[in-house]
Amino acid sequence: MVEVSGGRPGQWTFDVLDQDRWSSLTEEERKAERHRAVKRRQNRRRAQRIRENGPRDVYTPVQIGDRDGWRCVICHSAVSRAFTSPHPCSPTVHHVIEVMAGGTDTLDNVALAHRFCNSDSYTWGQKTPAEARQRLADRVLYGKHGPGRRDRVPDADAVALADEITGRLDDC
Repeated sequence: MVEVSGGRPGQWTFDVLDQDRWSSLTEEERKAERHRAVKRRQNRRRAQRIRENGPRDVYTPVQIGDRDGWRCVICHSAVSRAFTSPHPCSPTVHHVIEVMAGGTDTLDNVALAHRFCNSDSYTWGQKTPAEARQRLADRVLYGKHGPGRRDRVPDADAVALADEITGRLDDC
C-alpha cells in the first residue's frame, strides 16, 4: 500500500500505492503502515548488504549459544533460553563487525548477546560490561523509558531478574 523513497530517516517520501484504501485508514493505521514500509525497506537493504559482503553461513541463536557458553558477548552475564523476543533478555545473534561496516554473516563474525544489549550497543555505542549490565537491568525494571520517566513499580520477578543481571546472583 505504501512504499518509501528518498534519503535518510526524517527525509523519506511515502508513495501511496492504493489511494482508496489509504483514505479509509485512521491516522494510527496510517502510522503503522508507514512503519511497516520503513521496516520492509530496511530489511531489503540489510539483505542486500549481507549478500554483497561475501559468504553467509546458516546458523541459529541456539547453535551460537551452545558455542559461546550462553554468555552475552557485550555484558558478559548469562543468557537464558527461557526468554523469547521481544523480552530484553532474549538471546540474539550479534555481529562483531557490523554488516553496515562490511562484516560478513558467518560463524566467525557472530556472537551471542541479549536482545537489549545488542540493540543498545548499536544505538549508544560500546560500553564496559558493567555499564551494559546496568542498562539491561534498568530496562527490565523500568521498561524502555528508564528510571524516573514513568511511574512503574517493578514486580518481584523484574526485581529478581535485575539482581541476577547486575551480578548479585550471577545469572540472567
